[in-house]
Amino acid sequence: MARFLSDAIISRQDAISRGVGTPLALPTFDRYAICNLRGGIGKTSLAFNLSYLADNLLAVDTCPQGNLSYFYDNGYYQNVSTTVNDVLLPYFFPGLGKASRVAQFIGATNPHFSTKKNYFMPSSAELYTLPSQMANALASANQLSGPQKVTVTDSLLYSLKTEIEREVIETGANKVLIDTSPFFSGCTHLAWHAVDALIIPVRTDKQSVNSLQLLLRTLSNPSSEFRRNMPSDQHAPKIQMIVLTGCGWTTRAGARNEPNQQTKVFLEEVRDIVARNIGHFTTNDPDKHIVLSDDFLGSGRVSSALSKPIDLMNPGDSTRINRIKTDVNPSVDKIKNQLRFISSNLW
Repeated sequence: MARFLSDAIISRQDAISRGVGTPLALPTFDRYAICNLRGGIGKTSLAFNLSYLADNLLAVDTCPQGNLSYFYDNGYYQNVSTTVNDVLLPYFFPGLGKASRVAQFIGATNPHFSTKKNYFMPSSAELYTLPSQMANALASANQLSGPQKVTVTDSLLYSLKTEIEREVIETGANKVLIDTSPFFSGCTHLAWHAVDALIIPVRTDKQSVNSLQLLLRTLSNPSSEFRRNMPSDQHAPKIQMIVLTGCGWTTRAGARNEPNQQTKVFLEEVRDIVARNIGHFTTNDPDKHIVLSDDFLGSGRVSSALSKPIDLMNPGDSTRINRIKTDVNPSVDKIKNQLRFISSNLW
C-alpha cells in the first residue's frame, strides 16, 4: 500500500469523526479571521457554526455580501443599524463622529443563540467601496514624513482592531471571530492586522488550492499590497488551521472515515504547501494544521435556510427549501464532531 506524507492526518480522521479526536496541541488565541481569497468555499458557513460553538464571542462580518449578518438577524437587509463600515469611515474621513455600542446581541434576533453571550458587528454593502477609500488614505499618509506618517498609517491599518477592542470592552466578549470577503483589499487587509491567527477553508478543488497559494504569497511577498502597507510593528497574523472542506470518503469495505483517492491527492498537495510555508503557521508541524471536513450537503442547506447551527440539527430533520423537501442525513453527526474538534483547537 502506498504511503502518504499525510498519513498522520488521515489516521486521526476516524477518531475526529466519532468525537474522540486527540487535541492537536496547538497554541490558542483570542482573535481569528476566517479567510481565503476565493468565494464559495464555506467561509461564512464555517464562521456561523464556529460562532455557535463558542461563548462570550464577538463575531465581526466584514464581507459586503452580509450573509453572516443575515444568519444572525434575518431582518438585517431591512435594518438601518450601525455597521462595520460606519465605525471605519471616521478613520478615512477625519471629522466624522465615531460610533459606539455597535455590536448587537445575537440571541435577540436568532433564538438559537439565546443561551449564548455572543454579539455581532453587522456588515454593509458600502464596504465594497472601502478599498478605494483606504488606498487614497494610505497614499495621503505616505506623503507625510517622520512620526506623523507612522502615527497616521498605524491609525488607518489598526482601525478595525481599535474598534473591535472597544466593542470587546463594551460587550464583555473574550473571543473574536471575523468573517472576511473573497478579496484582499479593504476590510480583509484590516482584519489581518486585527487578529492573531487565520483559519483558512480550502475546498478539494484546484482553484481553492491556488487561492491558498495566493494567500500565502500575499502574506510573504514584499511587493504584495499587504507587505507594502504595514504598521510600524510589522504585525502579520500566523495561520492556525487549514480546514479542507468538501472531502469525499472511500467506500472500500472495512474503511472507517478514510478519504477517497481524489481527496488524498488534494490533501497531499495542501500538506506540501503547508510544509513549504511552515514559517507562517503557529507551530512547525504541518500535520497539526490540516483538518478534514465533510461537504455539508443537505445539512448545510437546511442550516442556511433556517439560520440554524448544525450543532442543533439531527438526522431526519427536514424543511422545504424553494418548495423542495430537504433532509438532514445521518452524516450530520460526523459533521458536528468535526466542527467541535475544530473549535476545541482554537480557543
